[in-house]
Amino acid sequence: MLTPPRQLHSLGGLTGLLEQMRQKWGDTRGYSLTVYPDYAALQRPDPADDRRALQYVYRGGWGDPSSSAKDDRDVLVDLAAFDVPTVVGIMRGAPETLGIKADDVDNVYLSIGPNSDETAPPGAIDLAIYVSSEFGSGYIELNGDGSVKQINYPSN
Repeated sequence: MLTPPRQLHSLGGLTGLLEQMRQKWGDTRGYSLTVYPDYAALQRPDPADDRRALQYVYRGGWGDPSSSAKDDRDVLVDLAAFDVPTVVGIMRGAPETLGIKADDVDNVYLSIGPNSDETAPPGAIDLAIYVSSEFGSGYIELNGDGSVKQINYPSN
């Protein structure tokens, strides 16, 4: 039995979260995964109805799902198809990269989903690291290999 991860933005925590997905469903596929420091939100297909999506919240374990209609943006991808150590390193430095003082940070989260670039290969994913503070918010968009797509600095 794997110890449930609690600090999901650490290397062990993010790796452990993805392993918890593998243990529960046998894979890491889904429509989106949003990872906050101490919980995560996952959207997966509904095996009973391909027109619906199931949303799960992870807080030391996967809660019961809620359901909603699927939309065109819901493309099934491997949500673990990224360089975890590189992304964790970028996440750690994201406030500094975005020019937000560490003491001012209110929230940081990682968003993983299908690549929005129509020229990207099928199954490619996009990652974005969002940082918010009272004095502005910004985000860093990444490719699955951890290379930076773009940086959206806070507006002043």
